[in-house]
Amino acid sequence: MITDQRPATLATPIVAGIREIEFASPFDDSAQTFLEKDYREDTEAEAPLVVIYLHGAASHQDQGMTSAIYGGAFDRWHETLSSRGAIYICPEYRGGSWMGPAAEADLGEIIRLVHERYNVGRLILAGGSMGGTSSLIFASRQPHRVDGVIALCPATDPAAMFSSFSEQFITAYGGSPDECPDIYQERRSRDRIADLAKLPIAIVHGAKDIVIPVEHSRTIVQLLQEADGRILYIEQPEGDHDAPINASFGELLDFVSPVPR
Repeated sequence: MITDQRPATLATPIVAGIREIEFASPFDDSAQTFLEKDYREDTEAEAPLVVIYLHGAASHQDQGMTSAIYGGAFDRWHETLSSRGAIYICPEYRGGSWMGPAAEADLGEIIRLVHERYNVGRLILAGGSMGGTSSLIFASRQPHRVDGVIALCPATDPAAMFSSFSEQFITAYGGSPDECPDIYQERRSRDRIADLAKLPIAIVHGAKDIVIPVEHSRTIVQLLQEADGRILYIEQPEGDHDAPINASFGELLDFVSPVPR
């Protein structure tokens, strides 16, 4: 249950009215948090779109609510969400968690709370880098709880990222791929294509990404195409790791959550 609500403290928030909400994690009963912004304003949509944005490995829950970073990319995301009258949520999900067991439990609880508080129309997971990776992991393991995914420069095999983020993985997964092979295997989203193929998925990756190589996206996209999945893939020929955040969020959101006509 939600145990406390208070105004969020952000250095440069995108808009006013952002709330930080604290809840008890079902994983270990610890106090966890997420940020929320209701973009419905006076529309009070009966079944609002909910977008949950998962931050990257070096960031925290305020990333998706912060102005000016990445050339103002999140300001543009805000404009799109506002035009759709969405509920926007940015979880902390245990920092550099790569959607380990604790983070997965936390996100599941956030989704439960969202449904408890709102008559949700569609629920979309989005994120970049670790956030894109985590969006695909959660959706591949619990596809019945989401309606679509936007993954920017995601990794689709966590074990392949261990050498670059070893401390984070050891904390979140309980050890190395050799020590905890089952944890890594069950979070290898490219191996859970049948579940992901049930959802519309938009992926953007820079061809010159040296942090998470583009082969991660190329592999899962090919597998989803072979499974007749609903996939939008945009590869940026000159793009580096940060480039996908500048993709058209409106185009991606329209693919995974078309506006009813």
